[in-house]
Amino acid sequence: MRKRFLCLLLVISVILAISAHAASARTIDVYPSLAFNGTSATCTVTILGEWTTDRISAVMELWQGNILIDDWSASASGILKIDETATVERNKTYKLTVNYTVNGVAQTPVSISRTNR
Repeated sequence: MRKRFLCLLLVISVILAISAHAASARTIDVYPSLAFNGTSATCTVTILGEWTTDRISAVMELWQGNILIDDWSASASGILKIDETATVERNKTYKLTVNYTVNGVAQTPVSISRTNR
């Protein structure tokens, strides 16, 4: 009887652990990157949706002050990666901005700034 009870308790605890894990909250993750090699800038963003079925659309822009150097757009489901290059000047500061939507809902824009040394 005691072995049955322990076995049943073990099965219930496994079921509860699986259910709790499956119900955990997921988030949208955005990873922008701006790197320089001489007068070339590599602009990258990776956006991970909450679900593989999420429709992600994004516009990535490279700015030097209030001058738009270049922009790129793309769409994908689940994971979106944009990886592009642009010509830049040395000793200038650049800002990479990403505006994006998930399933048609606008998300908070993300940006990073770097100086090309």
